[in-house]
Amino acid sequence: MRFLSESRRHGGLSRAFTLIELLAVVAIIGILVAVILPTLGSARSAAMRSRTRAQFAQWALGVEAFRQAYGHYPLFDPQGLVNPPGASCAPAQPHLFHDLLAGRRRDGTPLPGRSGAPAASAEAQNARGLAFLVFGEADLVPAGFPDETRRHLVRDAFDGTEIAVLVDRNLDGRIVVGGGDADYAAFPIVRSVRGTALVPADDDFPRDGLRAGVVFYSAPPDADEAGDLVLSWK
Repeated sequence: MRFLSESRRHGGLSRAFTLIELLAVVAIIGILVAVILPTLGSARSAAMRSRTRAQFAQWALGVEAFRQAYGHYPLFDPQGLVNPPGASCAPAQPHLFHDLLAGRRRDGTPLPGRSGAPAASAEAQNARGLAFLVFGEADLVPAGFPDETRRHLVRDAFDGTEIAVLVDRNLDGRIVVGGGDADYAAFPIVRSVRGTALVPADDDFPRDGLRAGVVFYSAPPDADEAGDLVLSWK
C-alpha cells in the first residue's frame, strides 16, 4: 500500500494500555484521592467555622444594640441556650432568642402587647418591638429539614442548633462563670452530633472571666473536646 497507517510508520509505537499499566494508573488516582479528600474536608470545615463565627458576630451586634436601647442585656433562657429544650418549631409560636432580637415572631408577625406578659418574655423585654437583628435564611433551619424537631430553630453554619449564649449580666465588663460574683453558675452544655457534651476550655474562657459583653459557642459535628468548639465573643 502507498500509505501506511500512522502507527506502522512510527514502528508500532501507538498501542493500547496493558493491564498492568491500567492498574498502575488506577492506583495512582487512588493515592491522589486519598491525599486530596482530607484536605478538602479540612478546608470545608474551616470555611464553615468562619461562617459560624461571622453569624455569631452579627448576633452579638444585635444583642449589643438591645443593650444600648434598653440599658441592659436581654434575659435569654436561664439555661443559656439559644434553642433550649422544648423550644417550639412552629414559626408562629414564641422563640425567646429570635423574638427578642427580631422584634417579631419567626413567621413575621409583630410581638403581641406586653400587657399581662411574663416579665422575661420577648414582648415584655422588647416592649417597643424594635428590630435589632434581621434573621436570614442561613440563620434558621428550613421547613424541609429532615429532622422535624429542629425545623425553624436558630442554627449555625453547620446546621447545628445546640448554641450557647452568655451575656455580662451585671455589666461589670466581664462574663464570669462560677464563683461568688458569677454571671452564670455553670457553663451551658452543648452537644455535637456524636453526643459529646462540651463546654469551653480554660484556655478559651479564663476562670476569672472573659472580658466581653456577649459570648456564643457551638459544637461542630466532629467536635470531641472543648478545644473543638466554635467560640466567638464581643
